[in-house]
Amino acid sequence: MLKRTGLLVVAALAMLAWVGEASATLSVFNTFTGNELVSTDGCGSTTASCTLQSNIQAGSTIQAAYLYSATHTLTSVFTDPNGITLSQEANTIAPIFIPLSVNLFNPPPGGMQAWRADITGFVQANAKLGSLTTWTVTEGGKTLNLDGEAIVIVYSNPGAQPSTHTITILDGFSATTGDIAKIGFTALPVGFTAHMFLGDSFSFDGPDPKNPTSISQVSTIAVDGNNITTVAGHCDDAQDSCGFGNLFTMGGSNAGSKTDPFTPPACDGLGCVGSDHEAYDLGNIFKVGDIAGTLTTLNASGDDNLFLEVFDISGTSTINPPPPPSVPEPGTLLLLGAGLMVLAGARRALKRRT
Repeated sequence: MLKRTGLLVVAALAMLAWVGEASATLSVFNTFTGNELVSTDGCGSTTASCTLQSNIQAGSTIQAAYLYSATHTLTSVFTDPNGITLSQEANTIAPIFIPLSVNLFNPPPGGMQAWRADITGFVQANAKLGSLTTWTVTEGGKTLNLDGEAIVIVYSNPGAQPSTHTITILDGFSATTGDIAKIGFTALPVGFTAHMFLGDSFSFDGPDPKNPTSISQVSTIAVDGNNITTVAGHCDDAQDSCGFGNLFTMGGSNAGSKTDPFTPPACDGLGCVGSDHEAYDLGNIFKVGDIAGTLTTLNASGDDNLFLEVFDISGTSTINPPPPPSVPEPGTLLLLGAGLMVLAGARRALKRRT
């Protein structure tokens, strides 16, 4: 009887856990508010290495830096990027990556996955403030299974950024069937900033990174129901001809010659995909005085990995804040009640045995 009771308790707890389960999505990783700026860049290569750039103003204080790596597999085994190196001239580290969510292909097998490493100390020690810094990623023998890397550096500088800004980093993966980010912020002032930089891997729209010839593998990004692009993706940051091992793009900000121009508003069709470099000015939709917005992503082809979103918004902002308490749905209440009844019965059974 005790064994059976124990099994009932486990079943009840499992039921309660199932009630609270949430689906995978991009989620907030870190937020910085103050005199904030951000530098972002990406690279991919089918050779052993590729280069990233940052151009951080003199007098800045580097607060955080992260290196992302994106992988893919056509089987069920993912390549671990641990062991690749990041160098700045003679200084080199082997970052320690942690895996983010897996984005499986439908139908299987195969999928895509992003990884994140904290490189704050290395960047603080080696970034050239006031001039261009080139970072070299060496993937070695893993290069054909690693799509590319992105660097994100958050820093403060009251001289370069005298007003309050919030930098928010979301990572994981955006559900190909649609993902939603709720953005709340203090009333946007005159001359406000509202920028987003997107990281995407495994997207292919032709072999030339500068001249895509297809829109068969793209994503739609919308703000408040208005499309800012229907052609996000492609291997813009490939440093050679696009193919397995360099299908990667990251909107570039404060990255010297690799700083990307903002995508034209309502970018659509083959004629615009070459102008979409995953850097977006949300000020084309938001207006002075706005306090909230909703951003949605959709990858209709089901085979892109939107793994990173970096926001730079004037004032104080939050993304996907906790929802207010709500009345549970009837189905949830029934499951909860059933679980509690099982636990109560198990407790009475234990009392009788003792």
